[in-house]
Amino acid sequence: MSMKISEVLGENGLFKEKLPGFKSRPQQIELAEKISQVIEDQSVLIAEAGTGTGKTFAYLLPALLSGKKIIVSTGTKTLQDQLFSKDIPKLLELLSIKPKVRLLKGRSNYLCLHRYHKAAVMPVSRFPENKPLFKYLKNWIHNSIRGEVSEFINQVENRMLLMNITSNPENCLGSECDHYNDCFVYKARRKALEADLLVINHHLLFADMAIKQGGFGELLPKTDVIVLDESHQIPEIAGRFFSHLFSSRQCTDILNDLLTEAGEVDAAFAAISEPHEQMKRSLRDTLLVMSQMPERESSKRLFQTEIVIEAFDLLLHQMNLLITALEPLVVQSTGLQNCYVRLDALKMMLEDMMQQKESNYIYWFEAREKYFALHKSPLEIADPLSEFRAPLETSWVLTSATLTVNHSFAHFQSQTGFDPAETLLLDSPFDYPKQALMLLPKTLPEPNDFEFNRAMFDYVTPIINQAKGGVFFLFTSHRSLQMAAYHFRDQVDRPLFVQGEGDRNQMLEDFRASGNGLLLGAASFWEGVDVSGASLSCVIIDKLPFAHPSEPVLKAKIEHINKNGGKAFFDYQIPKAIISLKQGAGRLIRGEDDRGVLVICDRRITSKGYGSTFLNSLPDMKISHERQEALDFLSALK
Repeated sequence: MSMKISEVLGENGLFKEKLPGFKSRPQQIELAEKISQVIEDQSVLIAEAGTGTGKTFAYLLPALLSGKKIIVSTGTKTLQDQLFSKDIPKLLELLSIKPKVRLLKGRSNYLCLHRYHKAAVMPVSRFPENKPLFKYLKNWIHNSIRGEVSEFINQVENRMLLMNITSNPENCLGSECDHYNDCFVYKARRKALEADLLVINHHLLFADMAIKQGGFGELLPKTDVIVLDESHQIPEIAGRFFSHLFSSRQCTDILNDLLTEAGEVDAAFAAISEPHEQMKRSLRDTLLVMSQMPERESSKRLFQTEIVIEAFDLLLHQMNLLITALEPLVVQSTGLQNCYVRLDALKMMLEDMMQQKESNYIYWFEAREKYFALHKSPLEIADPLSEFRAPLETSWVLTSATLTVNHSFAHFQSQTGFDPAETLLLDSPFDYPKQALMLLPKTLPEPNDFEFNRAMFDYVTPIINQAKGGVFFLFTSHRSLQMAAYHFRDQVDRPLFVQGEGDRNQMLEDFRASGNGLLLGAASFWEGVDVSGASLSCVIIDKLPFAHPSEPVLKAKIEHINKNGGKAFFDYQIPKAIISLKQGAGRLIRGEDDRGVLVICDRRITSKGYGSTFLNSLPDMKISHERQEALDFLSALK
C-alpha cells in the first residue's frame, strides 16, 4: 500500500479527517517514520516515547503499510486483548485494508480437551461447586470457536480446578493426543501460522525462545517484523523464562497424572502403586523439612545442611524407583509415556539443582508451609537473547515510555543484548510544567527511620484531603501499605481501596467510578494502570523503589557485577529503581487535560548525590519543597 506516514498521521491526514478528536503529534509521526525506515533496512530500533505520544498507532501503521509478516508482543494479556479487539480493527477500518490478523495466547489460556475429558469422569467433576461448570462445558466445547478459558472463567468457583482442564508444555501429549485435530491450542497456532499480523504477549514469546518446542514444533511463525511493546518488562520476563524450576507442585502434578493414566491401563496401577506411594511419602517429608527453611535464599547453604541433603537424596531415590517401575508400561499408553518422560526430566532437574555446577546461573529456593521450589536463574539474559536473535532475518522494534536512565539507553541495551541498535528518545507531548507539580518534602525522616511512616502519613493527609479527584498512594512494601490502610481508614472522608482486599480490575473500576477514592497499592499498581481525567489528581510515592538487596537473585547479580569490576549500586540498582519510579510517576498524567500533584516522600532524591539522576529521568515538572504550594495547586484544579 503506497501511502506516506504523514498522509495518515499529519495535520491534514487521513486520521484527522476520519477519526473524531484525533490530534496530529510531531512525536508520533517521527516515531512512525523511524520505524518504517527500520523495517525497510531490517535493523533494530529502541524507542522511548513519552506518555501521550500515541505509540500504538505509531508502530502498527508502518508495520501494516510495509506488507510484511508482523508479530506484535505486548506486556500483558489485557493489552493484547485491547490491541486485537479495539486498536487494530479501528486502524484497519480507517486504512480500508484486510490483512489476516490473529490472536495467540499461552497454552494455559485454552481448555485442554484431553484433560477435560479425564476430569469429567473423575470425582472433581461431581463436587457440588464444580457440577454447574462441567454441565456447562459439555455443550460449550462444541460451540466455542477459540476455546479460551476467559469465556467461562466467571463460572469457575475454585481457580485451582483450571489445572485439571488446561495443559502445560510438560503434560501436553502433542500430536499423539486423541483430541489433537480438535485441540483449541493447535487450531489457534495453525491460524497463527497464516497470520499477516499476529498479536501475542511477552510471556508467550519468551516461552518460545526458551523451549523452542511445546508439542507442535515451532510455537511462532517465521516473521519479518517483531514489535515488542512495553519493552521495559523484557529483562524480568525473559529472566523468568530462561530460568529452570523444580517444585513440590510439579511433583504433585505428576503423581496425580500418573494415577489417572495408570487407572486406564490393565495392571498398571498395581505395578506402580508401591513406588508411587513411597515417592508421595518422601515428597511429604521433604515439604516438612523445607517448611523450616528461610522463605527465600540462595541454595548454597541449603545443600550443605544434612537434614536437607537426606530428604532430597531419598526423594531422588524414590523417583528413580518409580521411573524403573513405569518404564515397562510406557508402550501401553501415550499418557503413561508422557508421564515417564516428565518424571525423568524432573529427576534430572533435581540432580542439577543439588549439584549447582553452572557458574553463570544463581541457584536459589523459596519455601512455604505447603510448597517449595528450587530455582536456577541466569545471571544475565543478554547472551541467551542474542543467541535466539542471531539466526533471524527480522526487524526489531522495541518501545516503551520508560527505557532510559538519565536520557541514556545504555542500561537497557546492556541488560538485553540489543546492541548495536538505533535509538530514539521522544518526550511526551503533554505540557508537564503546566499540568503537574512535583512535591519533594525535605522535612520527613530518612526512609529507614522508625518514625518515617507515621510522619509521612501525617504529612500527606492534608494533601489527600485537598485533592478533588482520586489519589494513588504507591508503596514499595506490603508492610507499609498495611500500616497505611490501618491509619487512613479513620483519617480521610473518601472511599478507600486497598490492594489485596478484592479483585484488582474490579477495584480499579470502582476507584474510577468513585471519582475521589484513595487507592493504596504496591508493585502491581505501579504500571499498566490507566486512570485519566479528574478521577486521579494526585500520586504519592512512599520511597524510591530500590529492590531489597537480600532477594537472592538480586544479591547474586550484585556480587557478580562487583566481582567483575563494576559498581552494582550505580550500574544496576539505581537504573532498575529509576525505571520503576518512572512507571509509578507515569500514573499521574494520562491525557492532555489531566492535572495533578506528584509527591515523592523519600528525601534521598534531594539529599543524595544520585538523586539528580532520578530527577533527570522524570518528566520535566515544576518542583516544590513546600507542601502549601501543592495544596494551592490542588485547590486551583477544577
